[in-house]
Amino acid sequence: MNVKIKRGNIAGTIFAPSSKSFTQRYVLYSAFSNIPVNLNNISFSDDEIISIKIAEKCNAKIEYNRKNMHIIPDFRCPDRIYVGESGTSYRLTIGLLCARGCNTDIHGEESLAGRPVNILVDALSQAGSLFTRKKDGFYAVNAKGSSNRAVQIDGSISSQYVSAMLFYYSIIGKGAFTVNNAVSTNYLKITENCLENFGVSIQEENGRYSILQQTPKEITVNVEGDYSSASYFIVLGIFTGNIKIKNLNYLSVQPDRIVIDLINEATGCIKIGKDEIEVKKADVIKKIIVDAAESPDLAPVMSVIGIFSPEGVEIRNYSRLKVKESDRFSGIVGMCKSFGAAVTVTDSFIEIKKGELKFPDYIEYSDHRMIMSAVIAGIISGSGTEFGKCESINKSYPEFLNDLKRIGIEIYFSPDLI
Repeated sequence: MNVKIKRGNIAGTIFAPSSKSFTQRYVLYSAFSNIPVNLNNISFSDDEIISIKIAEKCNAKIEYNRKNMHIIPDFRCPDRIYVGESGTSYRLTIGLLCARGCNTDIHGEESLAGRPVNILVDALSQAGSLFTRKKDGFYAVNAKGSSNRAVQIDGSISSQYVSAMLFYYSIIGKGAFTVNNAVSTNYLKITENCLENFGVSIQEENGRYSILQQTPKEITVNVEGDYSSASYFIVLGIFTGNIKIKNLNYLSVQPDRIVIDLINEATGCIKIGKDEIEVKKADVIKKIIVDAAESPDLAPVMSVIGIFSPEGVEIRNYSRLKVKESDRFSGIVGMCKSFGAAVTVTDSFIEIKKGELKFPDYIEYSDHRMIMSAVIAGIISGSGTEFGKCESINKSYPEFLNDLKRIGIEIYFSPDLI
């Protein structure tokens, strides 16, 4: 699906979509733990739907009421599951399958098969599970020998490995494991928050995680809005003003909530309410520093600010971006240069500053965060760029284009391009 954008007069209110990080965790843990859950405010992104389908393969019954759903689990080990392109669902489900002693064949999309998962597989193998890597790059799991044996895991590639181990030991009911070289540790707070709501108590000391006690109970959760999705409209708003975003929990444990602090420190143009923010046009934009090791999902959209800012944006620890849904390091450099930004790459950081503005004719990414970031750059620049593979947006933010329309952007779809 290709689109072109016409800017128009920007003003309006949107509701941030549900945090797929929370949704996937609640859906999967409910299905594997046999604890019923009521989830409200679901956006049904592609990744959320993947977790729902996995739950159904595990014999969960799911009742829907508009954006709400009731999960009634009755766990059975699935013979086969499909994880699509969802790295979160893939990694968490590996841990959960092992905890349940399942013998299951995993398959998914080729783009996910190439993303690293061997560290998690090695740790679960230490605990007694067996894995066979198939020709498609995914694994067949035989976890009949799984145990609560203490293991060590390297957390330097992804915090999702650690989240998978937390799910593993909590399903087993007890045990401890040690994490070395952890990155993106704030993402673990989402997992811990989820488990605590399910009645699981966790203790961490010097990288050693222990499952202390469990008091399982049916729960109801209003899934909060997603800060990484809201960030596209926040970035747009500092160049246009007049954008209000609702359904954002100011006290959220989401690590990408830091986007508010980063942008307010540089611009002072975000007014914060109880569950909403208002973004005004920035008079001045100071230099912004983004740590990709802690907030990898913010790096693409924050790089857009650098395209139009003399002070620029500096992205540190960018090697973390090379193992996401795509090589986002290369994607960011290419996108920013296509709009004329001055891009400097050192061993320590990428620096993006305003250069001589260019108007690219066509930009295409299969990575949802890259294509949404490019669209925002196109709107700010007024470039008239045609954007390809926009269907990838559904992975995290199905209403993205509709929300752009709600604030005054005109969207033209192929084959009716302007």
